[in-house]
Amino acid sequence: MRLPAVAPSPAFGRWAAALLLLWLIALTAGPALAEALGLALNAHGHAQLHAHGHPFVDARILLGVPNAMDVLTNAPLALAGLWGLLVMRRRALPAATRQAARMFFAGLVATGFGSAWYHWAPDATGLVWDRLGMAVTFAGALAMAVAERVGQVPARQALRVLLPLALLSAILPASNGNVLPWAVLQFGGMALIVRLALLTPVAGAIGIRLGALIGLYALAKLLELGDEAVFRATAGAVSGHSLKHLVAALAAWPVIAALAPRRAGGLPDGLRQNAAGRAA
Repeated sequence: MRLPAVAPSPAFGRWAAALLLLWLIALTAGPALAEALGLALNAHGHAQLHAHGHPFVDARILLGVPNAMDVLTNAPLALAGLWGLLVMRRRALPAATRQAARMFFAGLVATGFGSAWYHWAPDATGLVWDRLGMAVTFAGALAMAVAERVGQVPARQALRVLLPLALLSAILPASNGNVLPWAVLQFGGMALIVRLALLTPVAGAIGIRLGALIGLYALAKLLELGDEAVFRATAGAVSGHSLKHLVAALAAWPVIAALAPRRAGGLPDGLRQNAAGRAA
C-alpha cells in the first residue's frame, strides 16, 4: 500500500533530536552523570535482592519450575506476539507500518522467551536476552506511533535509527554497567509516544489507540515497581512483577484491534475501534 509522502512536522523533529541527544549524553557520560545526580541505577535493573537471593519477591517453585509465577506469566507475551503476527497477514498495510508492527510483535515473542529464561535463573546474561526482546518491542512501538501521527517516511527513518540504539542500550548494562541509555530509551520513548498521541492521525493511519498503549505500559511499570507491595497485598497469591508480564501482554491489544480485518462499514470484526481520523 503506497501513500503520498508527508513532510514531518518541525515539532516532531525537535522532539526526536532532543531524545537522541539525551541518549548520546547517557551513552557517553551515563555512570558519571548518575553519580553526580545521586541516582542509584543498578546495572541489573533492581536496587536490591531479597533474602532468597533473587531480585524478585516471588521465588515459589511449581512442578519443578523455579520462580514459577514470574516464568510462566511470560507465556501470554509470546502468545500475544504470535497472534499479532497472524492477524497482520490478513490486512493490507503501508510498508513502514507493516515493518514496525512486525518488529513490535516479533519483539513480544522474543521477550516472552527471553524473560522466561531470565526469570528461571536470574543472572546478568539472562537479563541481556530479556532486554534484547524488549528493545525490539520498544523500537517497533515507537516506529508505529510515528507512522500513525507523522508519516511513513519518518517511521521508516525512525526504524533505522531506533533498532540499533535499542539493542545497544540493552547490552550496555552488562558490558560496562551503564544503564542510563536503557532508561532513556524506555522513559524518553514513552514520553515521545505521549507527545505523538496528542497529534491528529495522518492519512493512512490504521487507528492504533496510542493512549491505551501508553496506559498499559504505565500500569506495567507501576506493577513492576510494586513487586513486593502487591505480593503482600494479595497475601502472597501473586506478585507485582508477575502481573506486570500479563499487563505487558495486553499492550498488544490496541495494535491487534487496529489490525483486525474490517467490514465494509470500516469497523473490525468483533471489535470497536476509533476511526483513523480521531486522536487517541
